[in-house]
Order: sequence, then structure tokens, then C-alpha cells
Amino acid sequence: MYYMRFQSKITSKGTITIAAPLRKALGLKAGQIVNLELDKKNNRVWMDTGVTIEQLEKIRDEILSKYPKRKPLTGRALKEAAAKAWVEGYFNK
Repeated sequence: MYYMRFQSKITSKGTITIAAPLRKALGLKAGQIVNLELDKKNNRVWMDTGVTIEQLEKIRDEILSKYPKRKPLTGRALKEAAAKAWVEGYFNK
């Protein structure tokens, strides 16, 4: 397990500084939003760096590249497919 430990002082405005080695290891950038979660039972705060839109798009593209390209349904075709599925489901009960 990779482990780092640093101390930070809380300012009068309630902010803390995340040590540079931690920011670098987590890939944190100035202005980035992070999620904080309180584990009250163990008196700990967990930080989640989340996923940026760019990272999400890259993951999506990697997943979609593994599947054959399909022609998207038109609005009319989608409506007809939904109606057909509803009718088949309704009468096949």
C-alpha cells in the first residue's frame, strides 16, 4: 500500500493546504473540486478527487471503441420500437 502522511494547519477561514507531494500524487490542480466525506465513527475525513469531464469522455470512448458502430435510431424509429415493446409486453402477460 502506498502511504503518505503530512500535517496541515487550519486557517482562520477554515481552509487547509494539501501538501505538494499529495497534490502531485493525486493529480490535483488549482481550482479543482474535490468531494469530502465525514466518517464520524472513526473521526476521519475522506477525500475523493472525482472524475473530470475529459476523463469521463476518455473512459466512455475507450468503452465504446470495443463495440461495433451502430447507426442511431431516428426519433420516429425509436418511438415505434418503444410502442412495439409496450404492446408485446402488454399482450404477453
